[in-house]
Amino acid sequence: MSQETRTAAAAELADHYIEIILSTKPELLVPSVASAQIEDIPRFARKLFEYRQQLINGLVDQQLNESND
Repeated sequence: MSQETRTAAAAELADHYIEIILSTKPELLVPSVASAQIEDIPRFARKLFEYRQQLINGLVDQQLNESND
C-alpha cells in the first residue's frame, strides 16, 4: 500500500472517530461554541485540526485491515 493510500485511509478513519466523538461527547473535543467569544472560535477550530492531524499521524503507521472483496 502506498504512503498516499495509507494516509488517505488513516484520515478517513480519523474523521470517523472524530464524528463519533462529536456526536456523542462533543465537549471532549470542543467547548461550547454557543457560549464562546467570537475570537475563540478560530482557536477551537485549530485545536480540532491539530487533534485530527495527530490522530492521522498515529494511525498511518498502524496495520489497517484491507478488504479483499
